[in-house]
Amino acid sequence: MTTLTVGAKQQFHRIADAVAAARDGDVVLVQAGTYVNDFATVAHRITLQGVGGMVKMVATVAPTNGRAILTTASDVTVDHFAFSGAKVADQNGAGIRYDSGNLTVTNSCFHDNENGLLAAAAAQGTITIRNSEFGHNGNGNGATHNIYVGAVKQLTIQDSYIHNAVVGHEVKSRALNTAITGSRIQNNSGNGSYEIDLPQGGNALIQGNVIQQGANASNFTMIAFGEEGNLNPGSALVVRGNTVVNDKTGSIIPSDAPVAVWNATDTPAAMEGNRIYGLGSTAKTFGPVAQTGTTALASRPALSLASPIGSSVHSVALNLSEDYWLGDAQAIISIDGKQIGGTQSITAPHARSQEQTISFLVPLSAGPHTASVAFVNDAWGGTAATDRNLYIDSMDVNAQHVVLGATLHANGVLSFAIPPDALSVGSAANALAVLPSR
Repeated sequence: MTTLTVGAKQQFHRIADAVAAARDGDVVLVQAGTYVNDFATVAHRITLQGVGGMVKMVATVAPTNGRAILTTASDVTVDHFAFSGAKVADQNGAGIRYDSGNLTVTNSCFHDNENGLLAAAAAQGTITIRNSEFGHNGNGNGATHNIYVGAVKQLTIQDSYIHNAVVGHEVKSRALNTAITGSRIQNNSGNGSYEIDLPQGGNALIQGNVIQQGANASNFTMIAFGEEGNLNPGSALVVRGNTVVNDKTGSIIPSDAPVAVWNATDTPAAMEGNRIYGLGSTAKTFGPVAQTGTTALASRPALSLASPIGSSVHSVALNLSEDYWLGDAQAIISIDGKQIGGTQSITAPHARSQEQTISFLVPLSAGPHTASVAFVNDAWGGTAATDRNLYIDSMDVNAQHVVLGATLHANGVLSFAIPPDALSVGSAANALAVLPSR
């Protein structure tokens, strides 16, 4: 495995160049910041990791492949990236265009693209989305969406916030298996259509979510299942333990009144233990639905608009050296009292002005943090020449270098404050800042 770095003072200045150089198993560390018209296609198994905050991939022109800002065709993990502005000639541009493989997206944001994530069919492919936000994607033609996934083996969405699709659906999935859990899927004040559309059915679990149909929604149905026919094998729908809020009123004809679940298949959908508001005493459904344990709420629950994106990942490195005597000095490194990795053997001789860098990635929120170095195997033979010592020469936090010049002559611990300003660039402490205020 090779680690490649991207940023103003790194190996590569452009994400696309690092991706082109990467090979299977590599990790590409991208410093937080804005990368304009930096389009990339990933053909190897790699991890793209934002460091020090959010990596904002912004398109101001059509992506060069006519498809997406980032195109994936292998096993790819993407963390702390934001994608915006993807627009192409066929009006089907995407923040990420998935072609094949196993894609994992965490702590990332997609906004103001024609599609947030657009995925082709891939019989053995999987797509996993966690702690991510999709908002205001769609070009208004009704055929573009926040998330649109073709016939993959598995789509998993966990702990994410998907909202304000522009006329299109919040989530549309043709996957053979779809699991949406612990997420918020909300039109808010927007004009999105279905909250969840599973047009070819599939084995689907929708559990523990907040699902809201806005007053200006362009459709009366919240969850649609199997309405296009050509059903996936074993199609079955379970809607369990959700809070379902309808803010849309009125109808064109009686059958257009707000509907929580439209099941167009012959297999009864299971709607179990849900809380509802604005849908009557029992949620209105259409088609075969076995509804049990529904609780009608007397008042509208407050809906969270907060981003689910977690603390930024930061690069922290300690530069250490030693005086060798009957063995190398050994150190344990901790952040905020939590040990990072195992015991480190330091081999760089201090007398020759050499340093050994111990580096790692750690999620850190805004605020004070402390790095600690423990010397654990001191030895002394009674003279300066027979003395094992450990030196903490300096620390690098993201792009900031801090000279420490500290020495441990005996077993013990020295602690150093991580500079708060080194964590502030692109901080995701309130990741909604990634989205323009509306």
